[in-house]
Amino acid sequence: MPASRWIVTALMSAGSLALPAPARSQTLAILDSNVVRLVSEEISGDAAYTHIRYMSQFHRPRGGSDELMTVARYLEEQARQAGLEDVRLIKQASTTKPWNARFADLWIVDPTPERIASTLQSALHLADYSRAADVTAELVDINAGTEADYAGRSVQGKIVLTYGPLASVVTEAVIRRGALGIVWYPSPYSPPNGIVGAGVSRPDQIRWNAISADPIDGREPGFAFTISLRQGVELHNRLQQATAPIRVQAKVDAGFTSREGEQPWQVMVEAYIRGTDPSAGQDIVLTGHMQEGLHSVNDDASGCASVLEIGRALMKLINEGRLPRPQRSIRLWWVTEISSQRQYFADHPDAHRQMWVNVNQDMVGADQSLDVMRVQNVTRVPATRFHFLNDVMEAVLDYMVASNNFELAQLQAGIPFYPRPYFARGGSMHRYNAKAIWFHENTDHMTFNEAPIGVPGVSFTNMPDRFIHSNEDDLWNVDRTQLGRNAVSVALIALRMATADRAAFGALAAEVVGRGGERLAQNLRLALSWLATRADLAVAYHDATDQIRYAAERERMAVRSLAQIAPGLGPPVAQLVAEVDRRATQAERDVQLAYRQRSGEPRAPAARTLGTDENALAAVRPVLAGGPREFLTGRGTIAGAAGLHALMATEVLAAVDGTRSGLDVFRYVAGEAREAGPHYYGVVTPQAVLRYLQNAERAGLVRLERTR
Repeated sequence: MPASRWIVTALMSAGSLALPAPARSQTLAILDSNVVRLVSEEISGDAAYTHIRYMSQFHRPRGGSDELMTVARYLEEQARQAGLEDVRLIKQASTTKPWNARFADLWIVDPTPERIASTLQSALHLADYSRAADVTAELVDINAGTEADYAGRSVQGKIVLTYGPLASVVTEAVIRRGALGIVWYPSPYSPPNGIVGAGVSRPDQIRWNAISADPIDGREPGFAFTISLRQGVELHNRLQQATAPIRVQAKVDAGFTSREGEQPWQVMVEAYIRGTDPSAGQDIVLTGHMQEGLHSVNDDASGCASVLEIGRALMKLINEGRLPRPQRSIRLWWVTEISSQRQYFADHPDAHRQMWVNVNQDMVGADQSLDVMRVQNVTRVPATRFHFLNDVMEAVLDYMVASNNFELAQLQAGIPFYPRPYFARGGSMHRYNAKAIWFHENTDHMTFNEAPIGVPGVSFTNMPDRFIHSNEDDLWNVDRTQLGRNAVSVALIALRMATADRAAFGALAAEVVGRGGERLAQNLRLALSWLATRADLAVAYHDATDQIRYAAERERMAVRSLAQIAPGLGPPVAQLVAEVDRRATQAERDVQLAYRQRSGEPRAPAARTLGTDENALAAVRPVLAGGPREFLTGRGTIAGAAGLHALMATEVLAAVDGTRSGLDVFRYVAGEAREAGPHYYGVVTPQAVLRYLQNAERAGLVRLERTR
């Protein structure tokens, strides 16, 4: 940050004309302070913003759109200009047909001409995969499109106005009842896409929509225009009051064609900062996804721009000799969200063995002043992939939050503003509102964590967000300061992982052991609370014991991952594992004591009696029966299990390692769900886990080997 701005800010904050005392900067124990300073000074949120400005011009949905390729070629060229190494654009197979829209217009033609929507205004006015059309027809209002809304009326040869679920209305109105097309607006009664308040509180928002890319029951699904809630209500009211039919003209110039050819394709771009030890097989992979709707500035032009700026900044510092080249390679991927990685792993089934960890960025530029709901969340590593990457991430995040926040006590300590602030030249001076959260999916890090890949991954993701997938995810939505802070955070995580060596072991072990002790204590608190509050003490005791054992197993994974830093670390790591064992044993004693005190019994209850499903789980050892190629096509054929949260279903497969029994898998995943709470992952039952494993076996991706 320029010194002049710091002085002005400090004086304003302190309310004094005297120069402030020197800021006592926060420290990041796991990295050299000079490295932290160099990276923080070099990375520019303003520079990243210029890339967002370019990408935001293009509507770039998946399915081989021409403008997606335009953005991919831009990132490829910018990566080359930044001096990144082994840059290449990778054109991949896809299952989604290429689709492009050249123009679409929707007018009221009588009684008075009036434009309703046009791609001249926003590409989002036309739903993706709309078919070509040039029709004039009566506009009829079908409200939500329920069966009652069609009673006594025909929509044959007409265009319908609706706020009902778009896919359902396409099937019912167009396919079954012969409507020509749809004009859709958000429901006035419920939030669209589950984003609370995104409808009524954003009445002029245009949502990004899509209809089926494939025929339905042998018929083409027509076209759909999307308008705002305000427009929809106004049209609804006009139709209710009209004394004569209102006719509209829809022109759609769109189709399944592409400059790249009509065969389905998708695209990703790859670049490297090559490490000094190419045989290490421990690449750090940074990801952001290119495909989205028009604008899609925060989601995810921000992530793509941040990955590019991180690559530019680190490469520059290395080339100037101010940072040593890391021993591990840093691989940068700009992808078609989720599907690129799955296709890449299927095309290169052993490639993931060269990858150590993943840090994803999806929505990292949010202006947090626009909505109190906005928080920069960073997902933890899921329990099945636990790794010291998690503690590196949390250490960096804690440092960045503490460095860019202010509390009253700091003023009394002589720090009149943020202790070690990062500000972009054109950004805000807001505090950094960020936190680590339980893991989620639905973005690119999931492809690394999930079976059969198993590469630990975390993601920077702003959520909830009332602007996502709409015309309001535009340039005004981005704060260059927050963009820069997230880029610095990811760069520091990547550097720490890429340069971790024997000399770094002590500091990293301190984070893993210290934070692991806190996590184990949190699970002990949960366990003791069950014994204090539940009526069935025997069940509470067994759940509490299972919880401690789950937590201890996870912490052993984190500690053992430290041995991956360098050869010869086995003995000190074994000592740390023994310490986890000691803490876990003491925690189980605490659970036993709590049981005895509440029950009045002299000893722990008898062993748990297994139910039918638990016995069935205990009798099998699940083994993965497919690799990346098989999972690419087979994953979607696994039927869900009633009551099993989708994230826990992912964790069930990830917990299959060929050594755990089905019962072990259940208990581990159930412990993870209990730790986060039923509001987060629901309740995991043995019945649901058994059904899901059986469904995975039917899909040919898991083999349930009998153990007895």
